[in-house]
Amino acid sequence: MDQIKQGSNSRVEYTVAGNMGNMIAQLSLQVANLQTALQQKNKENDQLRAEAAELKHQIENLRGRENNGKRSTRSAD
Repeated sequence: MDQIKQGSNSRVEYTVAGNMGNMIAQLSLQVANLQTALQQKNKENDQLRAEAAELKHQIENLRGRENNGKRSTRSAD
């Protein structure tokens, strides 16, 4: 009777261990997918920051030209 009980217990332990192993593997895969998604988002953010900096630079240049145009018009009067 004890041997049957022991065999049953070890099957349950193997089943639990197997289920835990599968869960760990699934969680590891999810973590890897999240890391990949995070890297992609960081790359997109870097590109957007670079675009924003370029647009700010262009705006500053346009404002500078606009101000220079006003100054030269005034001095011509």
